[in-house]
Amino acid sequence: MKLKFQKSRIKQCLFLFLLFGSLSLAAQITVNGKVLTASDKMPLPGASVLEKGTANGTSTDFDGNFTLSVEDPNAILVISYVGYKTQEITVTDGTITVSLIEDAEALNEVVVIGYGTQKKSDLVNAVASTDMEKAILTPTSDVNEMLRGRIAGLQVDVGGGTLRPGGTSDIIFRGQGSIEGNVSAIYVVDGIIRDEGIEDIDADDIESIEFLKDASAQAIYGSRGANGVVLITTKRGKIGKVTISYHGFLSTKKIERNFDVYNGQEFAQLRREAVRTNRDDDTYPDDVDIFSEVELENIANNNFVDWEDELVRNGFVNSQAISVSGGTEKTKVFGSLNYFKEDGLIPTSSYTRRTLRLNVDQKISNKFSVNFDINILNDDVARAANVNVITTSPLGSAFDENGNITRFPSGEEDTAVNPLWNLREQDHDEKGNDFVVNVTPIWNITNDLQYQLKANLTRRNSERGQYLSSLSSAGDDVMGIARIDNQLRESYLVENILKYNKQLADNHRLDVTLVQSAQENKFSRTFTEGQGFSNEDLGYNGITSALNNVFVERDETTIRYLGYMARVNYTLMDRYTFEATMRADGASVNGEGNKWSYNPAASFGWKIHRESFLEDVGYIEELKLRASYGSLVNDLGRPYTSLFTADPQPYIFDSESASGFSPSTILPNPDLQFERITTLNLGLDFSVFNRTLVGSINWYDARTTDLILRRGVPSITGFNSTFFNAGELQNTGLELGLTANIINTEDFRWSVSTNWSNNRNEILDLYNDGDGNSITEDNTFNYYVGQPVGVIYQYQFDGIWQEGDDFANAPQANPDSAFPQENLAPGDIRVRDTNGVDEEGNLTGRPDGRITQEDRIFIDPNPDWFGSLSTTIAYKGFDLLLDFYAVEGATKINPFLSDFNNGGTLSGKLNGVKVDYYTPENPSNSFPRPNFDATPQYLNALAVKDASYIRLRTVSLGYTLPDKTSSKLSFDQIRFYITATNVFTNTDYLGYSPEVNIRPTFSNADTGYPDASAFTFGVRVKF
Repeated sequence: MKLKFQKSRIKQCLFLFLLFGSLSLAAQITVNGKVLTASDKMPLPGASVLEKGTANGTSTDFDGNFTLSVEDPNAILVISYVGYKTQEITVTDGTITVSLIEDAEALNEVVVIGYGTQKKSDLVNAVASTDMEKAILTPTSDVNEMLRGRIAGLQVDVGGGTLRPGGTSDIIFRGQGSIEGNVSAIYVVDGIIRDEGIEDIDADDIESIEFLKDASAQAIYGSRGANGVVLITTKRGKIGKVTISYHGFLSTKKIERNFDVYNGQEFAQLRREAVRTNRDDDTYPDDVDIFSEVELENIANNNFVDWEDELVRNGFVNSQAISVSGGTEKTKVFGSLNYFKEDGLIPTSSYTRRTLRLNVDQKISNKFSVNFDINILNDDVARAANVNVITTSPLGSAFDENGNITRFPSGEEDTAVNPLWNLREQDHDEKGNDFVVNVTPIWNITNDLQYQLKANLTRRNSERGQYLSSLSSAGDDVMGIARIDNQLRESYLVENILKYNKQLADNHRLDVTLVQSAQENKFSRTFTEGQGFSNEDLGYNGITSALNNVFVERDETTIRYLGYMARVNYTLMDRYTFEATMRADGASVNGEGNKWSYNPAASFGWKIHRESFLEDVGYIEELKLRASYGSLVNDLGRPYTSLFTADPQPYIFDSESASGFSPSTILPNPDLQFERITTLNLGLDFSVFNRTLVGSINWYDARTTDLILRRGVPSITGFNSTFFNAGELQNTGLELGLTANIINTEDFRWSVSTNWSNNRNEILDLYNDGDGNSITEDNTFNYYVGQPVGVIYQYQFDGIWQEGDDFANAPQANPDSAFPQENLAPGDIRVRDTNGVDEEGNLTGRPDGRITQEDRIFIDPNPDWFGSLSTTIAYKGFDLLLDFYAVEGATKINPFLSDFNNGGTLSGKLNGVKVDYYTPENPSNSFPRPNFDATPQYLNALAVKDASYIRLRTVSLGYTLPDKTSSKLSFDQIRFYITATNVFTNTDYLGYSPEVNIRPTFSNADTGYPDASAFTFGVRVKF
């Protein structure tokens, strides 16, 4: 009975299921529709159409049409498209037409332009913005390094100590616009001009970064902005609930290189070959004559040292940032705490930074408000001792039989010191504190007129301590060296800003900005060095107990600036925009009579897409032509060059030491003036095919006149050189930036971005001699008319001399050559005879059978072009970024191939980069024969190498949890990502990086640090 009942229930359920299923099919509705733009009724292909609350959706075709079946007769369709406001439409019978309204926020992106903001669509100057989401994926404390390849025309110079923990890099816009003057861009952070970088700013606190690239945009900062302006805007509180954001990441770094060094057996053979070269019978020497006992034992047992394994570790980065943001109509607050710690690739190198930021916007009344910003930094830097990773011989022993570090790895006194020993016996630390306060009262006098008072105090102090013990290679002969370097930088800025912005009738808009600015920068430094310590336990803190050679140096500099600026922007019919700017700058660095400079600029913008002849062209959303012209002076950056100065000079008088002063080595020039950079910029901004392709093109021509040059003076005057104004320099270039939004659907997005730049730098003119004759070359300071700044002037490498070559008639062997090689032999470097001189001393342009100074050729070190290509793919919660960066046509002198201190001379005394060198058994045509006693002649010609490269700079994969999941966990957003940086580099340049040469072996200068690949795991949370 029970079984019959169950069968009956099953039949009933099956009947009901089929009934409701049929009813559901009967109720299914097919919706046909069309999606158009509200402004010009043009179809929107690729628009997303989604049934709300479901995954049921489709996209419009090329004509904007779509078809979608829905089951609920009361279904709501969600229609969306990039750049337009999303609409929700209730399903109706028949065909529906949806008109999407342009999203003003998306189309009228606000860009910071200095002393205000402007809609991107209204820009008439060359202003570029960076994508901060991509930039902050680089795990570094240096904001400049994040910007490499992000902006067309922007080069980031990492040739100094940039890549070390805590290092900073320099930015160069559109080539080098000066020879001896200032070439660095300035930073303007929240409206305040910075002169000493942005080390105190954490990337997570940055809202946006804009770049002012042409003279019209830069003119608002006058002489300070002639080399480019970087505008950084930090985050501020917003009206709404209090939100807490967290961003943390951990990175591991490992050294990146594309070369090998000689292993133990290879280096032993290199030394044998180097000694063999100088033996008359061309035979190998006995090993006992050229190797120490320790080295002989290690060679016999294949017991060698890999110094890279001993001295280089994996780096590690730990970054933690937390911020709080929120506010009401009256009070908005943004605050953040940031911690950054990096342990470098080289032991003892590290950097720790702690920052605090508080930005407060307080509305006092309808007329008055005040913005208050405070930023505090505390950091610690441990600089790496000079580590000989490449050049130390692998034949020695790093440790003795008891595991202790050996002082002399070869076992012989007064030979190369173990780099591990020096690492242990040296300390080099730096502590810094920055304090930045901005106060900006704002008075809205009327709806159209506003007054701002900007006041800033910046105070930065640092203390650097260094100790080289009596056991180190540098301090062993003086019983230790201690150094203390204290520096203090102070800046005070006050600006009065008046803004007037008025819509005059329907077709006229006027925007006027007036600024009065005063700034004072102070710098002071006390450097103390002491030698000779009986007790070394205190290190550099015991400098007061130095026994001898105590040296103290004190420097103090004050620079004052005063400026007045007026900018007028007029727009007619939202189609034609005219802008004119004038700034007058006074600076204390100039001599009497040259204190003031004037910086005029003007620009014009034409929104061609608003003309009647394009009104029916639906695939063009924006087409804007820009033209600008301006003439700005370049800030000297050299105080006291117009004045006689003296340096401390101790002397002996009456058998006793006395203190005095002697003139400095630079002859002052009271007539020294600013140099002037005049720039023409033409640009085109465009957006087509419903913003599928967006881009801009810029061409520029910048001429620097009245160049600041250096010139030698007769030594009988007591001076070495002087600065003066003469000559002309030109920079021309083309810049292209493109973004293609290939796919834009609700669940899947794919975009590709690229920027491409080239720059040509050329000295057009120098100066005349006393008789009015034009000087076209200055070999002392490397100035050459027709060549770029920093040109390489070198003999041309032409291979290696081989057996059977005609040595007797070789130009290098000619006694009339500048450096004749009488004993020219196989394995020597061959250089090309490229030029000749007639009897009157004129160049003939033809070989003359001898090698003279005229046979040198000019080689441009600057790249032919550089640029990046990146693509972003997003599917639902996943996103993937691939970012490539390329430099083509760059040339460098590789010190690993020519410098003794970097093992480049193939003498067999220092290890080095492994190359295919010449031997009688291996007649290489690439590198010369090793020589233990002499450096191969013309070795520098061989070291001129192509430094072009292409690098997969970033691969990043991220996942953002769905909103529903995040909400259940009481979070607004949860995102995870993994990023690989400097994944691979394709280059022929031998070195740690084609961008930077590591410092010479015996140099203590902070001139280089190995580049690294990094792997990062990060988390972003908002609640």
